[in-house]
Amino acid sequence: MVLARRCRRLFVALVALVALLGFISPAEAKPVRPVDLCSGQVAAARQVGADIRAHNAKPHVFRMPEQSLAASAYNAEKSLLEARRATVVAQLRACMEAMRALEAGGGSPLGLKAPVRRTLSKIEQAREKVPSNWTEPPPPPRGKNWEVSKSSPIRPVFDALRKGNPGKVGSIPLRGVARPASTDPDPAYPAASGRTIGSFNSGNSAVSPDHIIPLAELVQMRGFMKLTPQNMYVVSRAPLNFQWLSKAANESKQSRSAAYVSGADPKWIREQVALESETRKKLQEIIDQLLKSQYRG
Repeated sequence: MVLARRCRRLFVALVALVALLGFISPAEAKPVRPVDLCSGQVAAARQVGADIRAHNAKPHVFRMPEQSLAASAYNAEKSLLEARRATVVAQLRACMEAMRALEAGGGSPLGLKAPVRRTLSKIEQAREKVPSNWTEPPPPPRGKNWEVSKSSPIRPVFDALRKGNPGKVGSIPLRGVARPASTDPDPAYPAASGRTIGSFNSGNSAVSPDHIIPLAELVQMRGFMKLTPQNMYVVSRAPLNFQWLSKAANESKQSRSAAYVSGADPKWIREQVALESETRKKLQEIIDQLLKSQYRG
């Protein structure tokens, strides 16, 4: 008799991985954990686990040579399950790593956000209208704004992602920096200028959560339009890409690099350009990683 190969070790490893990451909570829970945004990958992991259990429950001792075909079929099924498990685990790990990176190192007070069904539906409908052969345009000329023209096929996606983005933030730290007070010097301008943050009519300090990489640029980064609607939403509101910026600097920056903020402190400009470069590189890496992780059923 021959003992055909079983998948018990594969199943044990898979269960341990899913247990470590936790189980998904309701799709619209806020704030959400990275694992909540990888629900497709978690579901796939649980399904392959169930298939492995079913495989292991089958008779696995065969009389040779009479049952050689049955033994071969059993072992072939094991090989397929091994391949599926490897793919599922890789996708789950990639998704988790990408979501953690979007948190700006984890534990950001801004947190990761999942779209409500109505918003997700709008993004889905907009994305479906983007031609499959659409390609990312070249960057604008130096000093010009990133734009998504009203005639662009991706404009509906941009509008759906821009609405209410990032929403009410309050006075939480962004990228580890507390919200500046109205009397604080404005770091965007030379100290000698004496410029302070100032206040809105509401009395709150005149700062806003600024997209380090403008949303108009982000949606036109390589591969962004191939993300799932949920991943588009999450990336567009990632804590990684937000910082506090004074009203004056934000209005001057618009959808450009901070290098073009009028009258800005040269040292601040150098730091901002470096931050933009670092954030752009990280966002592109995350987009690439999410594309590899996306569960396609």
